[in-house]
Amino acid sequence: MSAPIPFITSYKLENISPAGIPFMIEKLSSDVGKDERMMHLHRHNFYMLGLCLEGTTTHMLDFKQVTIKAGEMMLLIPGQVHQAMAIDGYGSDGYVIVFTADFLLPMQTVLPHEPTDPVHLPEADLQHVIQLFSQLEKEYTARLPQYVAMLQHYLALLIMLFHRHATPNAQAGPALLIRYRELLSRHFIEWTKPAQYASAMHVSADHLNEVVKQHTGQTVSAHISERRILEAKRLLLHAKESIKEIAWHLQFNEVSYFNRFFKLHTGFTPAAFRENAREKYLSNPE
Repeated sequence: MSAPIPFITSYKLENISPAGIPFMIEKLSSDVGKDERMMHLHRHNFYMLGLCLEGTTTHMLDFKQVTIKAGEMMLLIPGQVHQAMAIDGYGSDGYVIVFTADFLLPMQTVLPHEPTDPVHLPEADLQHVIQLFSQLEKEYTARLPQYVAMLQHYLALLIMLFHRHATPNAQAGPALLIRYRELLSRHFIEWTKPAQYASAMHVSADHLNEVVKQHTGQTVSAHISERRILEAKRLLLHAKESIKEIAWHLQFNEVSYFNRFFKLHTGFTPAAFRENAREKYLSNPE
């Protein structure tokens, strides 16, 4: 019998996109009421790229409270646990784009598979970005011939401008590393051994490990463990299910093994982490 999936509301783009394509754009206004879906804890199976033009908006992203200010872009990745907050006023003028990785033109740019910080845009690039968002909105609304290709090209430019000003990170690298990161983000629960990723890419486990370690400083096994621990933390903090159910969902056959694995990598038992994290992140001092 398969374990129940821990409950964190997850939105799929195919269920909310009215155009029938894995892309949607919305212009935001602080005068418009809150989107109640955003005020509840959730995550997506898609990327979300936002631009704040006026005002501020504050969000809880995994274990971090982030405020996006005017002149900043923010990119949320699939699976990232997210909640808009009413602190300092909710709402801003700007744009939000949602899309899947498959919607981007091949070989145009690399999407991150790890969380990134908000990006502040200098005035010249901000004006360029505003024009691109505006053109995307027009193409998406008019839906003239070849509009999908136009959306893909404008979006690729936006992602490039985002990367231009993002804090340098380890997202780039050779094609093998990029493909490995893609597979890890999709299969980290069921694929727990390096050989499974190597087999999917038709290389040896030793070669994959050599490439990954050379460019990241960590072994393939370390990356897999790190990604599983992140998901465990998300579920322990936000899901209602028991530690045993979370362990089963993460493909641990014995809860005792999950306890040892989690403590080895965090210094805490799952129960202690859950208690401390909920007190820290979910309590309301007001």
